[in-house]
Amino acid sequence: MTHIHDLDPIFLSYRHSDGDALAERAAWVLRAHGVPVWHDQTHLPPGRFQRRLQEALDSGLSGAVLLVTKDMAHSSFVRELELPNLLRLEADSAFTFAIGNTITDSDGRLDYGAPDRLLPQETAALSDFDQFAVFDHAGLARLASEMAVRRVRRAAVDDRLHLDIQTRAPALGTRKAPLATRTRPPLRDTSVPPADAWKDFAPFLSDLPRIVQSAGVQHLHITGGAHLSMAFALGAALPTTSGLTVTVTDQDGTEWTGAETQTVPLVQSAIPLDGPPDGPVAVYLDLVPAPPNKGFRHYAKSHAYAHAVEIAVAEREPIPAEAAPALVTELRQRIGEIAGSRHIHLFMRVPFPLAVMLGRTSNTLRVTLYEWEREAEPPTYLEMATVSAGRSGGPVVSWTTDRSPSQAKVDSA
Repeated sequence: MTHIHDLDPIFLSYRHSDGDALAERAAWVLRAHGVPVWHDQTHLPPGRFQRRLQEALDSGLSGAVLLVTKDMAHSSFVRELELPNLLRLEADSAFTFAIGNTITDSDGRLDYGAPDRLLPQETAALSDFDQFAVFDHAGLARLASEMAVRRVRRAAVDDRLHLDIQTRAPALGTRKAPLATRTRPPLRDTSVPPADAWKDFAPFLSDLPRIVQSAGVQHLHITGGAHLSMAFALGAALPTTSGLTVTVTDQDGTEWTGAETQTVPLVQSAIPLDGPPDGPVAVYLDLVPAPPNKGFRHYAKSHAYAHAVEIAVAEREPIPAEAAPALVTELRQRIGEIAGSRHIHLFMRVPFPLAVMLGRTSNTLRVTLYEWEREAEPPTYLEMATVSAGRSGGPVVSWTTDRSPSQAKVDSA
């Protein structure tokens, strides 16, 4: 009998003729929610689809999602091979199985009987399983959130839940983490998160407190690496007011925590501007041991900011991880004083753990986040998203849908 491992990927079962696009969207939404996916378009080259299930079973699975589309009626492969094997695995309580349904009845409501009509099984009634309407992105996010909840309920260790995140590379594989968050990688000839990555990531951040709570823990351990805008947004999803203990470990294995005693000297300088006095405020955090990036000054002077401020380390040396709590406290105080009641536009060149920790302290602030697009000619800053910690609909208020000068936005709600 196949052994079920809690931290293995889930399998996507679908009909290629009308389900390819849906399966690709579902795969990325699930990955953004921390659920790794065994998806044949990712893991198998063309011409080998008949072998996909056996290879998936051999590599290990923790669950499956059946995506039901109209053409499923013509898929003997799903009906006679994939589904019976997945239902056999589902007999083990460790295996998580759910259905994403796209079929509606004559009244336009979800047709819960469609899976059994299209894929009749002798051993089980598909109507007995949880079904999710996946007509749109919101439906896929609800399905992904539920799969994440089921995954973490068995995965907490010593009152601690592990979340590993990667956004900079197409990291389709996963560390064995209960939440292994992977977002769509930058598009070709770019270095910043694409708009679709934020579309997947925003509902995950909205659901993250519930997902953590379902694991029954009070301590979240974050590892990996991410674009700094996404790292800050991740922290904003878990504000210090939530009562949750969060530790962040960098890619060298150093845990960023410590007492509020060690300090890091900072230098703060204002940039002369002629912007409107009631406009937003731009703040640049430059806290890495590298020569200053003059791109922020150029960007600030060409945009309508009330004023702009740079905050940098006095000495270009690595920040000690033990100094992070005191440094975050000071940075939050300075940003609050600079902003007053105005909207903050935040530009960061900081260590990944520091971005997460700063996001956790951003309650009461409305922050628009930027990334440095090094692949542009000339390189420049691009607006990514606006976040507000403690917001009932999740921290992501909106994100940019393109990276043109007009930068159209989409609200997360």
